[in-house]
Amino acid sequence: MSVNALSGHGMIISRKKGGTGSFIAIAELGDVTPPELSRNEFDATTQAEDIDSYVLGVLRRSAVQFPMNFIPSNATHDHLTGLYGGIIDKTMDAWQFQHADSGFLMVCSGQVQKVTVKAPVDGKLAADVTVRMSGGFTINGVIVD
Repeated sequence: MSVNALSGHGMIISRKKGGTGSFIAIAELGDVTPPELSRNEFDATTQAEDIDSYVLGVLRRSAVQFPMNFIPSNATHDHLTGLYGGIIDKTMDAWQFQHADSGFLMVCSGQVQKVTVKAPVDGKLAADVTVRMSGGFTINGVIVD
């Protein structure tokens, strides 16, 4: 049993519209997964080798997807200043993923790619949001580009 494990609860996603002003926490978030980091692999094995060799390509980030309770009148969700507004205006925003308990802080640039609102007959009004990151980023103040 690990005595070092940390609770994932408390990861906050904040957005700075157009990259200016202050970061504003997105309201009513569900499960949060910061951008996945990966590199494509390429087989570099030659005829002279008897075992496989690989090289890895450029650093890539997955699109960020998160569920939320959708509140159309909330300024972080609405069509004027919120996530709906971000996709309509096609703004390049600053995004912050912060987990206060662990000290984890990732800051990226990206655009709202998709907002999928779900209004079930029997259930809560919800939305799934997809954000596509682009360009350099920082993890705990260290620049990655």
